[in-house]
Amino acid sequence: MSSFAPAAPHSTGESPRPTTELFRCGPSALGATLSFVNLPPQVIIKILGLLKISDILCIRQTCKHLFQQTKSQNLWARIAQQLLHSHEIIWPSWALPLHAIPAETIEDLVVRTKRLAATQRNVSTDDDSGGKDIRTSFEGVIIRPRDSPIWLHLIRGRWLLVQLNDFTLELWDLDDTNYANPAATCSRLKGFVDGIMHVDSGRNVEITISSTSFTTYKFAPELPFKCDPQPSRPTLTVVNSFEGHSTLKAKAGRLLAFAECSGNRLRACIIDESTLNDVELSIAPGVVVVRGAYLNRNLNLELYSTFDVEEALSRQNLATRSANPFQSLTYPGVSPLLHNPKFYINPPSYLQASSGSVVLMRFIDNFWQALILQPQQPPANVNGPRWNYKVMKSRALATSLGSIHGVSFGENGYRSAILGCDRVAVHYAKTGDRLCYEGAHTLVSWMFPDIEFDLPRPRCVAFDEAAGVCVTGMGSGRIWIGDAVPRWEMKKVDVPSIPNQMPHPDPRWPQLPSFYFWDRGYRGPHSDTDLVGEVAPGWSTAVDYYIPWRNEPRMYGGIQWFVENVMGIPGPARTVLFSTKLLARDDIGRWAEFVDVNGRMFLVSGDPCEHYFEVNRVVDGLTLADVIERLNQKRSGTIVVREEDWASDCMALDQHRHWYKASDLSKQNK
Repeated sequence: MSSFAPAAPHSTGESPRPTTELFRCGPSALGATLSFVNLPPQVIIKILGLLKISDILCIRQTCKHLFQQTKSQNLWARIAQQLLHSHEIIWPSWALPLHAIPAETIEDLVVRTKRLAATQRNVSTDDDSGGKDIRTSFEGVIIRPRDSPIWLHLIRGRWLLVQLNDFTLELWDLDDTNYANPAATCSRLKGFVDGIMHVDSGRNVEITISSTSFTTYKFAPELPFKCDPQPSRPTLTVVNSFEGHSTLKAKAGRLLAFAECSGNRLRACIIDESTLNDVELSIAPGVVVVRGAYLNRNLNLELYSTFDVEEALSRQNLATRSANPFQSLTYPGVSPLLHNPKFYINPPSYLQASSGSVVLMRFIDNFWQALILQPQQPPANVNGPRWNYKVMKSRALATSLGSIHGVSFGENGYRSAILGCDRVAVHYAKTGDRLCYEGAHTLVSWMFPDIEFDLPRPRCVAFDEAAGVCVTGMGSGRIWIGDAVPRWEMKKVDVPSIPNQMPHPDPRWPQLPSFYFWDRGYRGPHSDTDLVGEVAPGWSTAVDYYIPWRNEPRMYGGIQWFVENVMGIPGPARTVLFSTKLLARDDIGRWAEFVDVNGRMFLVSGDPCEHYFEVNRVVDGLTLADVIERLNQKRSGTIVVREEDWASDCMALDQHRHWYKASDLSKQNK
């Protein structure tokens, strides 16, 4: 201490502490040349970059000069660059490249990602003892009219797209915590949103939305980054639209992949949006771009080469515009149609997948699983990739609690948000654990209030895994905003009360049934002694007579709803033959019905006591008359393909059951 100047006359006689004097902005006992604030800005930034985040935020409070230095874009870009090499940190693609991102955005993400990593590390340590963050209140709420929220999508962890039941599209700024009014609206959509892709380009975002009206819309709003202080007045103006396709699944440059086409909802195709030429694929509920190929999701995985697709698009003859897969793979064990699977062409590092692998993530039986498609040999040439893929064994990553009503996988596959009947939970992926209990690898969960009179909208959940923001839409009109790492205490919001009755479960299917299949002793609207329409022992074709709502095309819980939401096949669909056990006065046992879907027959059956069902495909070529003949001949074992259960999604059925048990209809039919 002897090398420093003597204490000032007003001091206590102690020599000044060097670290304290170093960060002072006024006259320093160390001399002006040694003052930290007098160092060149680039040196200050380099020194600050070596400190802990908490130290940087403390130094910010010392003076205006250091306040400005700790707000430097160069500083936070330097810190973020160091974090990008950490396996614990999840960084979003929308916040790259770093030099184009505002300092305020990078700082917020640095704090968030580090806090999320620390929280996950602590939860992971205590996971076996069930140490989880369970919250009874959300960090914010948007109030919309009852029964109105239909669909949600989150952009850059800040901008929330919401579609209401009148097709209106709203854009909300989650940085504006008043949540009073949307930042922009669009009333041009003619149907419900059934697919979205967005591409970040600086402050502008290119948004492509497909709808159930087979119209695709393009928007290009200016959307500032999260915490960006620059003012903005975004608009939702349609800059382009075209007809003929729906259920957008993937985008690669100018190529768009759709699962349905107008006139033939079973026709999946790839289109060139610059020319609107298209290439037909085989029947598929979903398509995704994979390493220069297109992956077709049906009962098998079918890989299509981008080279073949582009070559087909260039043909003038429409009849020859089709592409064949270069490889077809069979799923091991169970089909992955369950719970909205998602593909990743850049596998998460924790899976340790080999170079060139593709990962399919899914939820099945409440287990989050990863399926790895591993290449066995390199492509023959760069223009026509021909990877030889092999499907590897599934890996369990986490488990959820209760029935699943919606899933939102993180952009990078490290976390997921699971929407349940009474909560929404954020899970983190971790391999190697036995996952022997429900709720394993839960980072944080929020419990829904008033759940006895409210229910989550099906699949109405949006999630940003890097920012930790999770949004869910409810039938009451409430849109709950959860923040896993809030940086300040949220103000309390007065939430209007809701009626003491369940809202409509899904306004996309406006009609409601009068009973559910596992109601005991239901006789339908008639009580005939002799069964009407009985064409074989225990089987009747009088569907409209006994169950008049079953074949209504807009009926929630009807067969059209079941085929589209549970079986994953576009309609039209009709039940043509059903088991009369459904009309029994005692326990109905196993119910069953034959369904015609676009000319193809299926057998849907289940056990109401066990809440179990299965779908089997009827042998190709059999007509309804053939089925009836074999039932009369007691040859039922020759009707369906027994070794091939149809891939089905229980998520919609679980939500239907939850709504019905809590509704007035259930009480009336007891």
